[in-house]
Amino acid sequence: MPEALSGISFVLALLFYGAASALFFLDVARSRTRLPSAADFAGLGAGSHHHDPTARPSAAAAPASRHAPLLLGLGALGHATYVTLASFVARVCPVHSVHFMLSVASLFAIAVYLVARRRFRVDALGLLIGPLGLAFLLGTFFLGKPHAETKLSPLFIAAHVMANLLGIALFLLAGASAALYLVQEKRLKQKRHVERMGGLPPLDTLDRAVHRFLSAGFPLLTLGIVTGTYWAHRLEMGNTEEVMRAIFGYATWLLIALVLLLRAAAGWRGRRAAYGTIAGLACAAAVLVIYLVRPAAGLGG
Repeated sequence: MPEALSGISFVLALLFYGAASALFFLDVARSRTRLPSAADFAGLGAGSHHHDPTARPSAAAAPASRHAPLLLGLGALGHATYVTLASFVARVCPVHSVHFMLSVASLFAIAVYLVARRRFRVDALGLLIGPLGLAFLLGTFFLGKPHAETKLSPLFIAAHVMANLLGIALFLLAGASAALYLVQEKRLKQKRHVERMGGLPPLDTLDRAVHRFLSAGFPLLTLGIVTGTYWAHRLEMGNTEEVMRAIFGYATWLLIALVLLLRAAAGWRGRRAAYGTIAGLACAAAVLVIYLVRPAAGLGG
């Protein structure tokens, strides 16, 4: 009986977490801000109202979904139920298992977020909290009890690989747009080669391109991270390649999530968003290097 109830609570938590994460992401992805134009950098229109590039977007720019916090709370309730029941089924004390402890930590984080979100107006943090709860839930499911590694469906493996490849491809486009943004901004500030800047898009266009590519790639990377929890038990074997790949993979996801989050919550855009995007792309490139070096090292040996 406890095993059946734990399975039901796991499925419900999975669905609620997934729905909440999707709604939080849509709220952040819809946020729109304006960047300074070439006229702003050139100091034109001194008598008009000057736009403050650091101004924060209004609360209406990225309203938090009314249903997302509720779904997140329901997911946490199902998560807590699953952890409690799974502890009895697997006969594992949550205090003595790092995977169960991470689940409990994520539950505390969700509880604090739900209490503080209205007072401190941090609704956009749901973009981080929801997927983290989902990842720790899956980590507990796959790692909470010892079991032999079963043969995975080709569809599951294809979904994991394609999600990562498409996500990285979109991040490459975002990184290229971010680099062009920095070049264009530097030219505008230094007032150099103004007559030859027609080949580069305006700053607003480049910033929107960065945001759209990141918004499209982030769900794919999240899917890759979530499906990748199945292989997380390999980290316990102490393999350096697996550990480094996991570190850079989660760092990529965290940096991209922070860029999207800070854009919606704190008005981060332009240069700061470009630097964050390039840093995330560097971490993704490190993951690819590890994937490429491992077969080469095997052939060389």
